[in-house]
Amino acid sequence: MGSDIITSCMEDGMWTTDDAALLTERRWRALAALPTELALPTDYPRTAQPSSVRDLHRFDIAPEIHGALLARAGEARAPMSTVVHGAVAALLTRLGAGADIPIAAPVAARPSAPHEGPAGFLANHLVLRIDTSGDPSLRELVERARQADLTARAIHDVSADRLAEIIDLDQYAGRSSLVQVSVLVEDEATPELGSRDAAGFDLSIVVSGRHHEDQGKAGAVGEIAYNVDLFDRATVVSLADRLVRLLTVFSAEPDAALSRVELLSGQERTTLLETWSSAERESGEHTLVELFEAQVLATPDAVALVCAEVSLTYAELNGRANALANRLVQAGLRPEEPVALLMDRSAHLIVAVLAILKAGGCYLPLHLAYPARRMRGVMMDADARILLTDVAHADHEVARETPTTILVTEDSLSGAVTGNLDRKILPEQAAYIMYTSGSTGAPKGILISHQSVVCLALDRCWSDGSLERMLVHSPLAFDPSTGELWAPLLTGRRIVIAPPGELDAQSLQELVRRHGVTGAILSGGLFRMIADDAAASFSGLLDVYTGGEVISPVAVRKALEASPGLVVHTIYGPTEATLSVTHHRVERADQVTGDVPIGRPMDNRRIYVLDEHLNPVPPGTVGEIYVGGAGLARGYLANSGMTADRFVPDPFHGVGARMYRTGDLARWTRDGVLMFVGRNDDQVKVRGYRIELGEVEIVLARQEGIRKVAVIVRRDQPGDERLVAYVVPAAGRTLEPAALAEQVRKTLPEYMVPSAFIALPELPLTPNGKVDRAALPAPDYGGGAGRGPRTAQETWLCDLFADILGLERVGIDEGFFSLGGDSISVAQIRSRVRAEFGVNLSAQTLFRNPTVAELAELL
Repeated sequence: MGSDIITSCMEDGMWTTDDAALLTERRWRALAALPTELALPTDYPRTAQPSSVRDLHRFDIAPEIHGALLARAGEARAPMSTVVHGAVAALLTRLGAGADIPIAAPVAARPSAPHEGPAGFLANHLVLRIDTSGDPSLRELVERARQADLTARAIHDVSADRLAEIIDLDQYAGRSSLVQVSVLVEDEATPELGSRDAAGFDLSIVVSGRHHEDQGKAGAVGEIAYNVDLFDRATVVSLADRLVRLLTVFSAEPDAALSRVELLSGQERTTLLETWSSAERESGEHTLVELFEAQVLATPDAVALVCAEVSLTYAELNGRANALANRLVQAGLRPEEPVALLMDRSAHLIVAVLAILKAGGCYLPLHLAYPARRMRGVMMDADARILLTDVAHADHEVARETPTTILVTEDSLSGAVTGNLDRKILPEQAAYIMYTSGSTGAPKGILISHQSVVCLALDRCWSDGSLERMLVHSPLAFDPSTGELWAPLLTGRRIVIAPPGELDAQSLQELVRRHGVTGAILSGGLFRMIADDAAASFSGLLDVYTGGEVISPVAVRKALEASPGLVVHTIYGPTEATLSVTHHRVERADQVTGDVPIGRPMDNRRIYVLDEHLNPVPPGTVGEIYVGGAGLARGYLANSGMTADRFVPDPFHGVGARMYRTGDLARWTRDGVLMFVGRNDDQVKVRGYRIELGEVEIVLARQEGIRKVAVIVRRDQPGDERLVAYVVPAAGRTLEPAALAEQVRKTLPEYMVPSAFIALPELPLTPNGKVDRAALPAPDYGGGAGRGPRTAQETWLCDLFADILGLERVGIDEGFFSLGGDSISVAQIRSRVRAEFGVNLSAQTLFRNPTVAELAELL
């Protein structure tokens, strides 16, 4: 049959000999690597059992538009169907479906070969693969659609069972067809157009010509049949409107680039770029020092800080900070000069932060989990010559090597001069430098100004209850600490400092009971862990803020059900925008019916969701989040190229305005709320920490005996995210995971060390030569090898390891981390051990004694 159609089309002059010559080459490539699922702008998630329930929406194409489209089809030597196919592919691309658009085109006859199997609809439909890449003109898209039609007809005589052999149908589970969208174009109007071809498709579009007797012109009528389990009527109505708008542009401007076609109405554009994108609020320009010292004057005797048995009023905290600030001035601290901090969480740490700012410098926190090599690299990159440290770290090799190291003790904080310093500090001056994982193999420093921190601290997202006694538990090198410190201290409230070490459910409960903590900021992973293990630990808290990764709706419901009166706030934002730029409030468990939103813009931020050409995308369409307005970082320290790449001009807000390209994907709901979707690059969030997979790969590739490496985040179980490294050893070398992990720990912090190292003879590749990450095998963490437990205590620990790591059994000599343990599961181990034995097990102890046998001996 395919050859008959080719012959007929060539006789009609629609296809040339050159067209026919392409068919042999394209015949078996047409369905290779067919997109598993187009990212259609659905309203509801796909279920395992596809629904057969469809509804219809009818739309009109005006006679003058239809007439012009017929003329364009004639110019292209193509039927009207080709024009519509190209337009639908263009529309789907602009709505986020990608640049490889398969469309099912119904045909009248069936192939001569018998057909059986699950690919049944292909027996009487062509599959057109239309390439929309490269921002083509609408005229060019019609030509591509014509070529796709030519190719599709070449394989139309291939039976469905043969196609089933060619295509891996397992990946299309949950759908009744390989292709989700069908398009039928007819010359004359037919009653109930969409009802015939809707079955099996998410969207079935039919366009048919008609004659207007009163005008003597030919118009067109269209219908979209849609799966009601996936789409609301309003979404389909807007889709039809956008298709008509695109066809209208094509009829008048066929050479317009696809990216320049305006799909939004004027009202939609105003809503997206003004109403939804920002929450303007009157604010002045201030520094942290200015506002803190004003608060000291207003409430000198109010308690500012509590840490174990230590309690400091605002006046006492201010006096100690002034004493240390004078020492920094005497040490020659220059304006904006970074001062490194290597200190445990304590009252002294807060004094040190304030002192650095009062002296005109900016603080550079060193994560205590950093290897010494990484600390040195950070200090060298920031050109930090002064280090503040405490007694616990006075003998650290970095402290000994730094030219000027000041030991912060009780004695050093008492001095004759405790009045405020007269140092000129500007709002745009750097307040801190925070380092995050970098794709080039080294961490990158982000400069955050005083004004950006002030913007965060004074935002209306912080409820009064949460700030009354805010918990401070995040490492200072982790940006949630910015909210923990400054939102309370600039508004006269109290901070409660958690003891050193990682927070867990039991320690949270103890801090709430002992100090009346009312608010806490938790990473998504820690929030989920506490909600799963001990949701009652949230009792007594008024507000919990969580973010940094996708938030589990199950965890949110558990927390709210277990703790009446609690409010869960989701916040979202990159470090480059000072912790958070959006906020969403959940007060009741029954408000969580699906994915948890990341919310609406915070005060004076601007949030855009844009496509690759910086066009605002319609509601329901996935695009990249761009952040503008207040709170943006000044850029990357000493890296103007990277700054220019990520901080780009804001085309929607006047000359000089900037916006940050986040790399995060999201979509607007019809109510103007943002839903997080994922990433468009290799950056990931694991347990709240931002990790560039490229940095981990570069560090691994530098190790002796490694030829190739790939690192991914595996999610083999719900809520379980682990870094896994796949290594191709050099010839004659074998992989030794424990030794490799130990080498990596000399450069990377523990949260960036993969949970498993898997040796492969070669990395699997996609047809275009890239690493096929989907083909990388799941790690086998083992479990149960070697000796079994000998005592009741070892039995309890083996059961605990197995339960937390999701294994059937664990031997007493198997290492916790070699079995897949990570920092979140460490917190779970610590919490359970404390509850069972009353022992406060530190994370460092578990790193040094990772087996049941070693732990049992210690306990």
